[in-house]
Amino acid sequence: MADVGKTATDLPREGVFEEAGRSFHIRPDQQGIAERDEGGSGFRWEREFGSLITTAAATQNLSAWGLLDGRVFLLDRAGAVLRIFDPRQEGIGSAHACVYALALSEQGESLAVLFGILPQYVLVYERKSGFYSLSYTRKLQGDLRSAQSAAFARNGRSLLVKTADGLVFFDRDRGKGALLHPGRFAGDGEMLIEGFGDDSFALLKASADQRYVGLVRHGALEACFPLPKDSFGLIAGEDSFIIRGGERDLIFTRGEYE
Repeated sequence: MADVGKTATDLPREGVFEEAGRSFHIRPDQQGIAERDEGGSGFRWEREFGSLITTAAATQNLSAWGLLDGRVFLLDRAGAVLRIFDPRQEGIGSAHACVYALALSEQGESLAVLFGILPQYVLVYERKSGFYSLSYTRKLQGDLRSAQSAAFARNGRSLLVKTADGLVFFDRDRGKGALLHPGRFAGDGEMLIEGFGDDSFALLKASADQRYVGLVRHGALEACFPLPKDSFGLIAGEDSFIIRGGERDLIFTRGEYE
């Protein structure tokens, strides 16, 4: 089971960002970070960006930081810069450059970015022979102007991103993307996404005072049903996921969906 769960407020802000068992202090001006050491009493390293942090993603060995100016910094475990991504240099044009979601595959072979306003794009960069290149671009009809959720499946072969148009699913093996159930998932409703097992995604959707849990497998929505209104967090593991609740947690196992 993953040791750090996501809630609706677990996005970079003044304070702490935690993911993949790592803890990062975000500076009060939101333009710099420092990774806490294992004891929590000091810092391993610090990094300055020169622009406001808007979103982030982390694995055990990498971290990615999206900025208000549209750039993405990819850092190694020691905080050194491996690559600075700027979609504008790839010919991706938007009226306003900003990064609204990031996802990193576990081994760092893929990075997904929700970029820009007017228009907004889903972008996927792939690493081959040590170099990253843009492998997938999807121009969206609408745009969202707040941090969104995105995740790779645990085997790194597929991606799911919350967008204004709906859920964008990308299959790395086929190099193709698809829009899932726009009538159900389009708009600015809050959502959390986590990889569940090798080929699936668990969803927690909030709409007004309603909460819903969903399961996407192989690019298809297999389940979606209501939850108690106090549900607020999602923790996903290899064979189960947990929906955090005010009074009690709900546990769903893979066997329930086989």
